[in-house]
Amino acid sequence: MSARCVLIGDIKRSRDLDEWGSVFEQLETALEEINTEFSHDVLVEFVPTVGDEFQGALRDPKHAYAAYVSIKGGLPVGFYCGIGVGDIEKPLDVDIGMRGNAFYRARSALEFCKKRKRNVVLRSSDTTSLADETINTLLHFIQALESSWTNRQREVLHYYRLHPDHTYEQLGNHFDIAKQSVRDILKAGDWDLITEGETVVNRWLESMSLEPGRSQAK
Repeated sequence: MSARCVLIGDIKRSRDLDEWGSVFEQLETALEEINTEFSHDVLVEFVPTVGDEFQGALRDPKHAYAAYVSIKGGLPVGFYCGIGVGDIEKPLDVDIGMRGNAFYRARSALEFCKKRKRNVVLRSSDTTSLADETINTLLHFIQALESSWTNRQREVLHYYRLHPDHTYEQLGNHFDIAKQSVRDILKAGDWDLITEGETVVNRWLESMSLEPGRSQAK
């Protein structure tokens, strides 16, 4: 059985946000959408926790990155995200009293994000592994490419990321822009490079989900 996967997020500079109430409402909506979209994969529902943090758990890592980008697309502000892969011990039927390597690794990854100004980091082992190094290097490259996006590029590309089946014409209609403008935005945002990197990240996560030697939840 595959390992479990925990995501812990922390809204960036939340104390400086003037519209925290509005942001929090959007966070709750984004998490509710995750719980619905990935209902068959959610082990522990995604909810706000303490202060400006939120967390949830998946039955395996396969859709961890998809869940992350879905939350990112639903928020008007940035956040740090630690992804931990490992075991989860859930002694009760309700979502309290839980522990396990997946939680500890997600917390460790989150603290690394804050320290090194990384948006998202994954830990699947307590020691350095090739899988973690590969995934985190790709995630860092993607972050570097995204950092050059304008607000308009971010709006269009996040939407396209969540609706990959849309044609350029459909995207143009949604944003009331020409099809050629969509092409220009995708090219300027290095979308082909980002898509290539994200495809490899998702393939690595899927391979982790299928790896038989990893520990499972109790």
